[in-house]
Amino acid sequence: MNETRSAAAREWAIVGGVYLALVVVAAVWLAIDRRPPEWDHANHLERVVHCAEDLARGDVRTIIERSSFYPPVVPCTAALVYRLAPSDAAAAQSVILAFLGLGMAAVYLLGRRVAGGAEGVVAAVVFGCAPFVVFSAQRFQLDLPLAAMVAIALVVILLTEGFTRLGWSLVAGLVFAVGMLTKPPFAAYVIVPVLLVAAVSRRRRRAAGYAALAILVGAALSVPWYGPRLFGFVPQIAARSFKQAAESGHPDPLTATALLFYPTWLAPQLGVLAVVLLLVGLVVAVMRRQWLVLAALLAPFLLFELLQNKNLRYTLPIMPVAAVLAGMAFGLVKGRARAVGGIVLALACALQVSATALSVPAGWTLPGLGVPFVLESPPGTGNWRHREIMALISKDSRGEPATVSVVPNDNLPLQFTRAWDGEPIGIEYMILKTGDVGPSWTAEKPRRIAERLRTDASLARVFPAIGEFQLPDGSKATVHARRLTEAVPVAPPAFAREVQAAVRRALADVTADVHGLEIDLVYDDTLLRGHIGRVDVRAASARVGELKRPGSPLLRVGDVRFIFEDVLVNPFGVHATGRLSPLDARRAVLERVTIREDDLQAFLKEQKGFRTASVKLEPGVLAFAVSLPGPDVAARVRVLPASERPFALVAEHVTLGGIPVPAMLVDWVVRTWDPSPRIASRLPIPVTLSRIDITPEAIRISARP
Repeated sequence: MNETRSAAAREWAIVGGVYLALVVVAAVWLAIDRRPPEWDHANHLERVVHCAEDLARGDVRTIIERSSFYPPVVPCTAALVYRLAPSDAAAAQSVILAFLGLGMAAVYLLGRRVAGGAEGVVAAVVFGCAPFVVFSAQRFQLDLPLAAMVAIALVVILLTEGFTRLGWSLVAGLVFAVGMLTKPPFAAYVIVPVLLVAAVSRRRRRAAGYAALAILVGAALSVPWYGPRLFGFVPQIAARSFKQAAESGHPDPLTATALLFYPTWLAPQLGVLAVVLLLVGLVVAVMRRQWLVLAALLAPFLLFELLQNKNLRYTLPIMPVAAVLAGMAFGLVKGRARAVGGIVLALACALQVSATALSVPAGWTLPGLGVPFVLESPPGTGNWRHREIMALISKDSRGEPATVSVVPNDNLPLQFTRAWDGEPIGIEYMILKTGDVGPSWTAEKPRRIAERLRTDASLARVFPAIGEFQLPDGSKATVHARRLTEAVPVAPPAFAREVQAAVRRALADVTADVHGLEIDLVYDDTLLRGHIGRVDVRAASARVGELKRPGSPLLRVGDVRFIFEDVLVNPFGVHATGRLSPLDARRAVLERVTIREDDLQAFLKEQKGFRTASVKLEPGVLAFAVSLPGPDVAARVRVLPASERPFALVAEHVTLGGIPVPAMLVDWVVRTWDPSPRIASRLPIPVTLSRIDITPEAIRISARP
C-alpha cells in the first residue's frame, strides 16, 4: 500500500513539475509579448470585461442573455479574477492555465485508470506538451478549457462503473453541465462514450436509468442558458458548420483536401513522436478492448471530418484521449528501454514547447506533408502603439464618450465598433492600418474604407488624420477624427435645398413607388457645417425595403412621417457631389405609419424564417402561426414601444404543437422569431416609435395626443 502511494506521489510530482514548467514558459511569454489581442481572442476578452461589469451590478440576467453562441463559464470565471486584479489579459490567461492544469490532471487519471500509472504520466506530458496545446495556452479562447472538461468527463464516466453508482452518476451530470456551459460542442465529444458505457454495462437497466439521470441533471443545470436559445441554436450551428465555412473558402467536406486536413495537421497539433505512439496505441486499445477510449477519439473525429468548417481548435478536445492512447503505446516499453523512452519523451516535450513558444528551432517543416513541425508563436516584442493610440483618442475627446471604428480587427469612455458599412454614421474616430489587415474574407471592408478615404476628398476633409504610428510589421496606423468646423461657401437657404435634394436621392435606396413625398428642414447657420436641427420626411404611400439588395422584400406602407433630430451630414459631400453623407443623429422617431394586413402578410411571406408563417390582425394583437418541420408554433403578440430598441414584442397564449407553453418558457419560443434585437443591433442611431394601435384592418403608428 505504501509503495503504491509512493508511486502515485512520484507520478503526480512529475505531472505537476511539467505543468509548472509550462506555466513558467507561458508567464514569461506573456510578459514579453506586446501584441494586442485579435479575432476571437479579442472578442472573448471583451466578454470578460462585460461580465465583470455585470457581476459588479449583480445582473445575472444580462450575463445569461449577453452572448448568442458562447456560454458564460470561462469568460465569467476570468471576470471574477479580473475584479480582483483588473488586467483582462492576466486574469484571462490565469484561467486558461488553470484549465490546462485540470486537463493534465484529468488525462493522467484517465491514463492511469485504463492502462497504468506510468502510462498516465506519459499521457499527461504528451497532452501538456502538444504543440497546439502550448499554442492555445497563450490565447484566451474556449477550446483548451473545453478539452479539459472533456477529459474530466471521461474520468467521471469511468468512475460511474458503467453508470451503476448513483453518486458518481450525479457528479457526471454536474460535469456535463459545466462542459456544456464551457462551449456547446461539448456534447459531441462525450455522448457516444456515455451511450457506449451504458449499453455494455452488466446492469443495463440501472445503467440506462443512471445515464439518463446524469444527462437530465446536466440539461437541467445548463437550461437557463440554452433554453432561451433552444429553437435558434441548431440552425446557427448548421450555418457555422457549412454556410459560413463555404463563404470563407473551405472546400466541400467530402473532397480529398477537406478529408485530409485533420490527418495532415495531426503532427503539428499533437507532436511527431506522440502521433507515432498514437498509431501504436490504437492497435493496443483494440487488442485490449478499450472501446470507451476508442469511441471518445474516433466518434468526434469522424463528425468533424464531415463538417465543412475545419479548424484545429475543433479537434483540440480529442487530444486528451489521443494522449492516453499514446501513453498506452509507451506502456509496451519495458526495462531500461523505458528509461531511454522517458528521456526521449522529455526531449521531444522540451523541443516542441521551445519551437512553439520561442520559435527555437524555427522554420522546420515535416517532409511529405508540407506542414510545419509546430505552429510557431513566439512573443511579439514590437510596440504596436495601441496604448498610445487610445491615449491620443482619449485626449482628443477630452474624456467624453466616443465611438471608435477599429478597421483591423480598460477603463476608457470609448465604445468600439468594427469597420463601418455604407457611411460612417455614429463614428467619431477611425483607426486605419496599411499592409496586412487579415484574411481575404475580412479584409474587404478595411481596404474599401482606406480606398474611400483616399479617393473621397469630402470624407477625408471631415475625418482628418490626427496621428500616425509606425507599426512593427512595417505598416502604419492612422487615427482619424471627425471634424465639422468648416462651412461650405453657400447661403443657408440654397444649401438647405441641396440637402433636401440629397435626401430625396438617398430615399431611392430604401423606397419605391413613393407618392406625396415632402421633406422639411429646421436649421440655422450651423447647417453650413453639417448640423440640421430636424429633418421631417412625409409620404402618402411607399414601398420600403433594402433596394440595394437584389430580391429584398418590400413592405407597402401609407401615411408615413419620419423625424430625425440633431442630424449631422458631411456638408462638403452634399455640396460637391449631391450625395447625402449622413454622419450622425441624436435619434429618429417614426411618428406615423399605416400597414395593412394583406401588405404585412405579403411582406412576411418573403422574409427568411417567416415564409411558413401567417399573421392575422386582431384588436390590439397580431395572431401569428408558424409551420415548422416539428411542432407548429402559434401566439398572440402585442407590439409595444421600447426604449432600448424600436419596439418590443409581448407574446401571449403561445402554443407549441397545439400545447400551451407555460408563461415562464414563452420567451424561449418567441425570441427565435423576434426581429427587434436584430433590428436594434443594425441601427446606427436610436429609433423610437410613437403609439402603436392594432385593428383588424391595419397596424397604425401615430403621435400621442
